[in-house]
Amino acid sequence: MRSDYDAIIIGGGHNGLTLGSYLARSGLDVVVLERRHEEGGGLCTEELTLPGFLHNVHANYHTFVDLAPPVTDLEVRSHGVEYVRPEVQMASIYDDGTALVVHRELDRTCESIARFSEEDAETFRRLNTEAHGYVDLLLGTLMYQPPMSVKELTKALAMFGVEGRSEFLGVKLRRETINQFLDQHFTHPKVKAHLAFHGAVCGYTNDVPGLAIGFPLLIGKIDNWHICVGGSHRLAHGLWRDLAQHGGTLISDAEVDHIVVEDGRAVGVTLASGEELSARKLVASTLDVEQTFLRLIDPDAVPAELRTRVANDVKHKDWTLFSVHLAMSAAPEYAAAEFDPDVNRAWVVNLGYASTDDLDAEWQRIRRGELPDPRPNAAVNSLYDPTDAPPGHFTGLLRQFAPFSLAGTGPGGWEQAARWYGHRCIEAWRRYAPNLTDDVILDWAPFTPLEISQKMVNMVGGDWMMGEISLDNMLDQRPLPELGQYRTPVDGLYMAGSTQHPHGYITFGPAYNALQIIAEDIGLAPWWRKI
Repeated sequence: MRSDYDAIIIGGGHNGLTLGSYLARSGLDVVVLERRHEEGGGLCTEELTLPGFLHNVHANYHTFVDLAPPVTDLEVRSHGVEYVRPEVQMASIYDDGTALVVHRELDRTCESIARFSEEDAETFRRLNTEAHGYVDLLLGTLMYQPPMSVKELTKALAMFGVEGRSEFLGVKLRRETINQFLDQHFTHPKVKAHLAFHGAVCGYTNDVPGLAIGFPLLIGKIDNWHICVGGSHRLAHGLWRDLAQHGGTLISDAEVDHIVVEDGRAVGVTLASGEELSARKLVASTLDVEQTFLRLIDPDAVPAELRTRVANDVKHKDWTLFSVHLAMSAAPEYAAAEFDPDVNRAWVVNLGYASTDDLDAEWQRIRRGELPDPRPNAAVNSLYDPTDAPPGHFTGLLRQFAPFSLAGTGPGGWEQAARWYGHRCIEAWRRYAPNLTDDVILDWAPFTPLEISQKMVNMVGGDWMMGEISLDNMLDQRPLPELGQYRTPVDGLYMAGSTQHPHGYITFGPAYNALQIIAEDIGLAPWWRKI
């Protein structure tokens, strides 16, 4: 371990690795410091059940493959990273045995929707086509540039519509919930439930005012989910290879104890092991805001008002995820396959939400700290990636919306509830796929919101988006207005993780956007593709 570098990046998740690779390719001497033993952060893949069964502990769904500039700029696929875009993307199965199925092919998706409402099928076709027509602009405007204001985004969106119309864009969207948007454009409750469920899976809670502004992008990417073959960790390893091949260094088991600030400028870090590393040009943190400003920096090096705002005003999601990882000897066979055989090929399946009222009621229970009757969403990666399980076997993933802190017991209550609630989630899955008997499920392991916060300390309160998605925590307001452009009040210190715009998920966006600011500040000539 050397003692001085041009750039020190704290956190070896996909944002830290992405930023490190860009800077290393730009000729900087870069070190990425990772607290855990393995790079990748939320891209971790582990044998949680039986040997040979690979489970994505956090990031399972990759959506901006081939759309995010870093995938091309960093030549991700040349580093052994392979993706599959499932033919049957997702489905909703309802208690009456019917099912709505989303395919890669728009025509087939519309045929499925038309079984519930021909009017809704045509509306979906129009909105999906319209969204795809300006997806490049949305990516450039909304995802892959330092953030504009909500007002500016509203103006940008209002300019685009089919034949001059902007029916689902414009100023109304920044006041509306996703529920209101759906009520204006769709008629059938099951269709609306499926679209609301898709928004929730993306972190956009359907009853939160203002989130309709992000819904055009959600509609545009509803058929663009990808599986990272061999587990999400393959992407982490690919990014690490690119960093290393261009002269960058990754140090694991390197917990940062302190960011060194001299004369108002970040000049290095001290590790928990005692080593001191200096930074000639910059320090970038991909950690949560609380760790960065309340634990790693001396109080007198940060304006007191900012510390107070970080402690009191940084917002986190009011719900999180409870997971069950399964090793199975067979894939699920859904009773709803009698209605539509393609549900057995659906990668992601929503179980039981038949109206937006169902989801609304669930959010209310969760916000009270109550565990809802399980209606998990299920994913079977092995349907499209046979490398994640032994031949003839399958991995399964159940994800249930849940509170972080349980009423009466707090977060610690999960230690007692984990196996009990996991069993209930499995029983809920069996109601729709009765072939998943005890002899088919070879082993299973729960993963609780408490464990999320313990394993990934960035995910405060189990907040896997590292900050709520709301109108007040979006674009240049995320995570606070004074931090919304990746710079901080400490010269040479930047924020480049999922606390920043555009938020969590495997988008590469926070790192890519922070890169633009860093390049401007230190005089790097961009060589990368800019949208």
